[in-house]
Amino acid sequence: MAKNARLYMIRFGGSMLAYMLVLIGSVTWLGANETGPLVRGVVALLPVIPGLFALWAVIVFYRSLDEFKQRILAEAMIISALLLGFGSFAYGFLEGALGLPPVPTIWIFPALIGLWGLVGCFQKYVVYR
Repeated sequence: MAKNARLYMIRFGGSMLAYMLVLIGSVTWLGANETGPLVRGVVALLPVIPGLFALWAVIVFYRSLDEFKQRILAEAMIISALLLGFGSFAYGFLEGALGLPPVPTIWIFPALIGLWGLVGCFQKYVVYR
């Protein structure tokens, strides 16, 4: 494994481990304590901090890649963002017309990342074969 990939795995994996631990801690604390909305809001946002370190790890890894790999990743992200944006746009019409339930916003970012991975796999195995 290349040095930049190994560093990425350590940085991203560490931040995801921290994210899980902080998330479990904050959800547990929020369920066990009754405090004011300011404190609850701060505790609810604590998992965002290790999440930002994960984003930093992705950016550092992206910058360490050669231009072709950067192009593939950037193209996959753009396609994913457009697909998710258009899909949510279309779902909004269906939501109003058919009375479908609203999609919680907490699922938008994971859907984008998942779609990014699927589009990247499609590019790797079909487009740039």
